[in-house]
Amino acid sequence: MGFLDSLFGGDKSGPKAVDKLMLRVKERYAQPEYRREAMDKLLAMGTRESYGAVLKRFTVVVQSPHWDEEEKRWLADELATRGELAKEAVRDFLAVEDHVAFAARTLRKLSPSTEAWLKDLVAALQKRPPEDHRTTVGKAELINQLKDGGDRSVVAAVLPYVNDHADEVQLAAWECCEHHVGGDADTLAAVAEKAREAVVDETRSARVLRHVAGLMSRLQIAIDPTKALPAAVAEDFVVKDGLLVSSR
Repeated sequence: MGFLDSLFGGDKSGPKAVDKLMLRVKERYAQPEYRREAMDKLLAMGTRESYGAVLKRFTVVVQSPHWDEEEKRWLADELATRGELAKEAVRDFLAVEDHVAFAARTLRKLSPSTEAWLKDLVAALQKRPPEDHRTTVGKAELINQLKDGGDRSVVAAVLPYVNDHADEVQLAAWECCEHHVGGDADTLAAVAEKAREAVVDETRSARVLRHVAGLMSRLQIAIDPTKALPAAVAEDFVVKDGLLVSSR
């Protein structure tokens, strides 16, 4: 930093300036104009670092629900116009942060194709293996994005997460797989294998067991009638002709 920089306030686009603006972006109780001014300045810098800093806005929920949603939508739209550096920053964000829904939508607008977008989301999900206990929200949000915007190609990547440590991730994974299984025999067979294992696994929570049983009933996945059903499943389902059928 030169003498004039020191005299007149320093480097206004350097790391310290970026960090200072990032703190303003994350201020939950400030007026919207305070955060907006900081976001405008970070976007104007146009660097990967400044884009990474402004993306932190997606990680906080501010005091006003209205302004929280408004600001996040505005920022997603702004970032979607910023090109390759913004796309790289969004990828970096998706790889490590938990609250990723808005960033995923931003990346979709920046991606050249749905296929490229799905590939990036799968890569971000795989940074968080099922045994990782620290990133439950991020895994669930990414899987929900793959459910809503994906196709059958995502099932293979999502299927390991039916064995995640967290119920929320397991449920998101089952819903995604069921949504995309379609009429493909190989995909259905892969999902069926995991479902048969899960539905008799008494270490799983009651709500997960009931969800898996419902999935098996809807997809008409055959079950081994010689295996005892956990109580949570037996309350709502019976085995009839090798299939689970609702008893209600």
